[in-house]
Amino acid sequence: MELPKREKNDRYTPAGKYRELERDVRERALQEDIPALYIYAFDKRTSLGPFVIIEKLLIPGSPRAVASALYAAGFRKLRVVMQQWSPNIRPSRAKIDGRTPELLLVSSMQIHSARAYDLIRDAWQLGEERPLIIAGGAKAIYEPWDFFGLSDDGSVGADVVCTGEEYVLLELLNRVLEYKLPGEHIRHAFERARAEGALNGIPGLVFRPDPPNGMPEYLLDTGIQRLVQDLDELPLPFDAFSLFEPPHRRETLSPEAIPAEKMGKYVRVVSTITTHGCKFHCPYCPIPGYNQYTFRWRSPDRLVEELRGIRQQTGIQNFFGTDDNFFNNRETVEDIFSAMARATVGSRPFREEIRFATEATEFDVHKNLDLVPLARDAGLRSIWFGIEDLTADLVKKGQSPEKTNVVFKHLIQHGIAPMPMMMHHDKQPLFSWKTLQGLLNQVNFLFKTGAVTCQVTLLTPSVGSKGYEQPYQDGIVLKSVAGSPVEDCHYDGNHAIATSHASPLKRQLNMIAAYLAFYNPINLLRSIPKLDPLWKERIVTQVWGMYGVAKSLWNTAGWLRQLTTGPIEYHTAPPRPKFRLVSIEPTLTRTALNVLS
Repeated sequence: MELPKREKNDRYTPAGKYRELERDVRERALQEDIPALYIYAFDKRTSLGPFVIIEKLLIPGSPRAVASALYAAGFRKLRVVMQQWSPNIRPSRAKIDGRTPELLLVSSMQIHSARAYDLIRDAWQLGEERPLIIAGGAKAIYEPWDFFGLSDDGSVGADVVCTGEEYVLLELLNRVLEYKLPGEHIRHAFERARAEGALNGIPGLVFRPDPPNGMPEYLLDTGIQRLVQDLDELPLPFDAFSLFEPPHRRETLSPEAIPAEKMGKYVRVVSTITTHGCKFHCPYCPIPGYNQYTFRWRSPDRLVEELRGIRQQTGIQNFFGTDDNFFNNRETVEDIFSAMARATVGSRPFREEIRFATEATEFDVHKNLDLVPLARDAGLRSIWFGIEDLTADLVKKGQSPEKTNVVFKHLIQHGIAPMPMMMHHDKQPLFSWKTLQGLLNQVNFLFKTGAVTCQVTLLTPSVGSKGYEQPYQDGIVLKSVAGSPVEDCHYDGNHAIATSHASPLKRQLNMIAAYLAFYNPINLLRSIPKLDPLWKERIVTQVWGMYGVAKSLWNTAGWLRQLTTGPIEYHTAPPRPKFRLVSIEPTLTRTALNVLS
């Protein structure tokens, strides 16, 4: 189900409060000199699809944002580990300047949760020297209870789960540092603050109320976070780029992090925040509920400062705006593009130095086609469209074949690559005669219309969305296949785990067929004579797309074999929380979650 939302007059933190909180934490943290380790969990079993090459070339939003917040708040002995680069790092063997980290932050999407649990279990091997463990990320926001009870006796788990953004994390650290005695381990300060109820008034936390001895009887939920409305209050990420662990396969940390000026050797794309929120309320998407139906944005000048600074400091040229719908508000997008179009990096205009990509709906771009020339002057090079289904049998977001043709043609003329994202669902056949209803029909239409890439996923229950529970109630979600349980890593949209079709294998093969229909040697040859502004992009993406599909077929061979041999067991009801939640903020109780498994 969707997260509850705060009252309209209580959804935001007070203006300027983030900077004030950051200053308070910094004053305390600089005095304590606490070694901290942040790890972004990654499960290689999710390495599927035509874009697998990107996973090691992209810095996601969470490592950049959390590292920036912690460093600006005074945590200077900080190392950032991405498991895509360094999969074998063990917290129990990590040393920062010769010291065991006192603070461990583990961030995880749902699909990478198994690796996050492994990291937490490993940290517990340190015994009394173990760090204060804070879990965060998308998995923590929607299913915080899963980070507790990670051992047979129930004692192992995170100390606290942060179900909010940077503000919640800093508020937690500030409160703990208030209780910290000179020379004391920060975990002991946390335990004392928890025992005295000092954490209860910080919305956005889940923790067990007692010391971790045995299985928790229940967990305390402090409610839904307050959002920082003005995203300009968040720190710029420049310092964060000197904190990343270099790629390797050791269990220990390197003596030094990668220098910022050498990050361009490892990174090709950086995620950056521009706006948050979307006016569409698709039943399979948790984004509007997470944002409490708000729309937030950064000032154009602040965004320009960030992109220019990263380009000059690291040499990285490609940026992906982690927008939910960048064209959601015309005034905002026009102001941002105008500022970027005027900006320079050194003496060169943005359009020559910055390659910017973002997400948008076809409906909103079609409504603002007159902004496309300005967008290209600003450095926009591609738009990822959540089209889902051209015939709108799945969801209606104002998309249509006619609009697709108009929008794609206009973008291509200005050198902006259209990147459609499709979603295969049970009502959609693989092929249809003389209509666009079939999946292959739509994929072929998109290629002919000029799509540079095409992503195809399978409709999957998304935790936190309005439509999450219905597939379970309908009994169409796979619980186990060939005796193996369906895990979080299978909820990536690349596995056929929710279908009313008699053969989930056929739905899986449909997705593979769609990719093979778009990325293949014939389409590569067809792309060569298309001498338009995106000629090079088409050739490159066809080559890498074929490699990605081939690698995905290899990686998914075991799953295909399981679907073939069976047997298949289905859920009969939505999964229940692992532990009972007791809400400290009664008006924001997660009522549907307050049940015992």
